[in-house]
Amino acid sequence: MSEEARIKLRKLRGQVFYVYDTSTKTLIFIFDSRKRQFAYDNINIDHRTLNNCLYEGSLYLNSFMFSLESISEFVYESIISLNELKTLIKEQRYTQKSIQSTSKKLYVENITNPYLNREFDSIAQFANYVKGDRGTIRLYINRTKLYRGK
Repeated sequence: MSEEARIKLRKLRGQVFYVYDTSTKTLIFIFDSRKRQFAYDNINIDHRTLNNCLYEGSLYLNSFMFSLESISEFVYESIISLNELKTLIKEQRYTQKSIQSTSKKLYVENITNPYLNREFDSIAQFANYVKGDRGTIRLYINRTKLYRGK
């Protein structure tokens, strides 16, 4: 099925829901999909979280409000593209990210490819990035050996 046909079907059978930015009190995006799979896939939101936001009035990332109906109190409208919405949500997720107060920043140097040098907020973040074990990485840091030869 072509993308145009999918969009047309989604609009025909869809139930619209709105995305508002509570800090600026502005309507920023309109999803026209009843099944909401489009929203799940594009803004990486869990279906339970979206349902909580839609039916219980919870704020998403303490900044976004999802509603099945247009809210007249939000008089401003600044519709953004889907890519801009993804970027906005990604930035908000980054600011909401909690970092343990005891975690120490880690600067990782790759001796074979300096373009891969990077700073991580914690050993756990680096372990997730390289799909490694935190304990093993901690041992390499204490012994000042090269991790995986790099």
